[in-house]
Amino acid sequence: MTRTGFLAGASLLAMAAMAPNGAAAQDGQNTVAEVVVTGSLIRGTPENAALPVDVISAEELQKQGSPSTVELIKSLAVSNGVLGDTNQFDSRAQGSEGSGSVNLRGLGSMRTLVLLNGRRMAINPLAQAGAGIVDTNMIPSAAIGRVEVLKDGAAATYGSDAIGGVVNFITRNRFDGAEFAADYRYVDGSDGGDYSLSALWGWANDRMDVMVSAGWQHRGELDVIERDWANRPYLENPEGGWTAAGNPGTFLSFTAPAASGATLFRDPQCAVLGGTPGFSGTTPACYEHYIEWDNLVEKEEHYQLYGQFNYELSDNHKFHFEGLYGRTEVPKWETTPSYALLANPTPEALAGAGALAGALYAGRFYVPTNNPGLVDFAAKNPSLGFITTFGAAYLAPAARPFLVGGNPMFDNGPSRGARYYDFYRFSGGLNGVFGPDIGYDLAVTYSEQKGTRTGYDTIVNRLESALRGFGGPNCNRAANTPGQNGCLWYNPFSNAIEKNIITGQVNPQYNAAVANSAEVTRWFFQKLSTTQKSRLFVVDAVVNGDLGITLSGGDVKWALGTQYRKDWYKSDYNDISNTLVNPCLASPDFNINTCPVSQRSGPFGFLGAGTPDDTSGDVYALFGELQVPLLESLNFQFAARYEDYGGAVGSTFDPKASVRWQANDWLALRGSVGTTFRGPPLAQLAPGNITSLQSILGTFRAVDIGGNPNMDPESATTYSLGVILEAGGFRGSIDYFSFDFDNPIVAEPVAGIVNAVFPNGAGGANNCSNPAFAQLVSRFTFNGGTCSAANIARLQTFYVNGAPVKTSGLDFMGSYEFNDVAGGDLTIGGTATWIRDYSVDAQPVAGTVVTPAFDAVGFLNYQTTVVPIPEWKGQAFAEWERGGHTIRVTFNYIDSYTDQRTTPFIATPNTNNTVISGGKTIGSYKTVDVTWRMQLPWDSIVTLNVDNAFNEDPPFARLDLNYDPFTADALGRTIKLGFRKSF
Repeated sequence: MTRTGFLAGASLLAMAAMAPNGAAAQDGQNTVAEVVVTGSLIRGTPENAALPVDVISAEELQKQGSPSTVELIKSLAVSNGVLGDTNQFDSRAQGSEGSGSVNLRGLGSMRTLVLLNGRRMAINPLAQAGAGIVDTNMIPSAAIGRVEVLKDGAAATYGSDAIGGVVNFITRNRFDGAEFAADYRYVDGSDGGDYSLSALWGWANDRMDVMVSAGWQHRGELDVIERDWANRPYLENPEGGWTAAGNPGTFLSFTAPAASGATLFRDPQCAVLGGTPGFSGTTPACYEHYIEWDNLVEKEEHYQLYGQFNYELSDNHKFHFEGLYGRTEVPKWETTPSYALLANPTPEALAGAGALAGALYAGRFYVPTNNPGLVDFAAKNPSLGFITTFGAAYLAPAARPFLVGGNPMFDNGPSRGARYYDFYRFSGGLNGVFGPDIGYDLAVTYSEQKGTRTGYDTIVNRLESALRGFGGPNCNRAANTPGQNGCLWYNPFSNAIEKNIITGQVNPQYNAAVANSAEVTRWFFQKLSTTQKSRLFVVDAVVNGDLGITLSGGDVKWALGTQYRKDWYKSDYNDISNTLVNPCLASPDFNINTCPVSQRSGPFGFLGAGTPDDTSGDVYALFGELQVPLLESLNFQFAARYEDYGGAVGSTFDPKASVRWQANDWLALRGSVGTTFRGPPLAQLAPGNITSLQSILGTFRAVDIGGNPNMDPESATTYSLGVILEAGGFRGSIDYFSFDFDNPIVAEPVAGIVNAVFPNGAGGANNCSNPAFAQLVSRFTFNGGTCSAANIARLQTFYVNGAPVKTSGLDFMGSYEFNDVAGGDLTIGGTATWIRDYSVDAQPVAGTVVTPAFDAVGFLNYQTTVVPIPEWKGQAFAEWERGGHTIRVTFNYIDSYTDQRTTPFIATPNTNNTVISGGKTIGSYKTVDVTWRMQLPWDSIVTLNVDNAFNEDPPFARLDLNYDPFTADALGRTIKLGFRKSF
């Protein structure tokens, strides 16, 4: 992982130039007198900057080996819980594959406002269920001249979403010439490595300029099996991608009609095919490894095409236009060959099985005695011959159609889906001055992002039909002859598995004659597809000027503005996953569309169906800013904003005041106080469910997250106080930050709800019959209708206004320049963030406190409303430059933190009552990056970058991928060679 170094945020003016729309821009070929820094609407603000803004120039990024946008953001000391690396097993990242995010202060990616040239961008509609996250992979990195990071709440200036701060990507200004860049990064075990190409062209004369850039970035697929640390034995990490719901599976047989004759048995080929025999409670189970089918990095293709045009209509008026198209392709997203079966067939699918079988196997998958797979299986396992008397029940909570043998539909490989994103953005406007004192900036911006996600799952009743010999698209079921007249069988037993595809372990009981065909699989294993689109239309109008009052420090300046925003959100589903078409388990094949609300999750065994939505909202805003240079050394800034959402959301008013005092030549003090807010996202106000996949008591279950039209806006009060030091070759700053955050919009905490109902985990007493917990119990769907930990099929949660949050800490930045060191210039420095506290109040659900108040600092915070929050995060660097050579060494540090869960670290029957203690402390992560940049003749630059030079593995965590993708990096040592040529 490439890590960002330090640039002093106090010296903005010397590094910036005025962009056409009023945002700051930087390019070595341009100089313009004034800038508008991120966080202010008033030109010239950087000379008396009162806000903590970090600036990262394009040249600074090149000296670090040109990190990708995700790598840059993930490296920032002020950022935690970044999306961008594969993390499909955490609900806070599901649906985000291929996209990137910014998460300042760890408050949530949706609470950091991301701008391009000071203007808003449409959100990624798939990421975190449309929570409001801007996809940073759409940023045209080849055209970027600088990145400004405002580490303070900024709703008073920018409106909703700027609770945690603002990241403003600013393109080059008046670029004249051409530039070509290419790089290749070697990643051990990756399919082809990573590489990128970009081209930039610009032309300028006295009155106009134009610039066009194109970029392509490729990420190579990296399988889990390529990293030993990600592929651990069951008794080292039971949570590391092991499941009791596998194939080979667990079955139920009856030796007599009475229930007392029930017999539970595990498929005897479990260990032969690489599983670990064990028990789920008292039920025999085969623990199998599904994580080996997944990737640490998906194959990704990212494309961006950007253009901008500026024209001076006169000396006082300028026209600006910019357009951006971005596309991301994740064409082969891979996951387990099939998901667990969390729903059972309906009576319609069991009709005709016979009165005895119907009574014995009601609510279960029934395998009749004439299933060829069962006949062969019983013959090869004489001790289990009793199953030929009444057949067997395929236990839904402890089975899935395919696992170790792969999925026949995908050449005995993993199940595959895809993610595609298309992004369009156009912005145009006028800016200039009227007379000597009044400036103006008028802009219209439209953007949209469309995301398409596909995956596969089992249609419950079709699987049951295939178990009974009535499978396949051409089956003439009316003839009622299993396995004939175009009808196909599905065999759930191990004799259908030739070998463990991952490990190569061969099954001696395999029988090709009873193996499962791709044809029957395609019939019951169907594609779910959703296409979701977000659109954003914004009109900005700002006027600014001098108030006509001159104080000791200069002229009092002001800015006034108005903004209109219109958001649209639309979601569509293919018919099989659309609750308006197929709401119930029996809908597709039996045309039964009436079922209890709790069961209106579609026909699939694991994934839930979705409800189409098409909604929009309008926001009107008025805002103003005042800069008061009371003294030459003392500057005040005041800002306020009013926004009206209308309807149930209502309106909000947010003021902010900031001050900067230059105490002497080497010491300055700055501070701010204000309120900030975020309106509820349209996607989370809408009715209907989004299905996430989350671990419940050690096994993945479907968790439905429902929309809530009754949510209030989020709000926060923010404080900051800083010290800026500059003496000789030293520059540094220390900033205290505090966020008092109320009404955060969150998904109800899964772990809290589960622990409230099942306080002893999978065993012991529970609250199923406790009337005080009746509402919580009603949130669960249980197989067989009986409340127990073993019977959990799915859980219903909702978006709500959650518990208040308070966080505070310190940001440190510093650098020192030494001249004439070994004939060159040496700079050493660093940046770090210390989080003092991140306290979350108690969270009630349905009148019961499910999560007590807690402090998230130093904890993993799994299945809570908070991302992992290490106490310390930072970098230190040394950079030596001589002639055309620059060598930079960066040390990156992320503090250790603790997995606060209890259940994984106690003795359980699943692990033979042993305690597996590893992973309780997730160790500190320390890596070293080295970059050598060499300037060649003919305006060429070669860069060699070695990230994680000592090949440090990410710290072990008791998670599916055996590390924390929010925080660490899975690649190990990488070597990157880059070339850049200017014309």
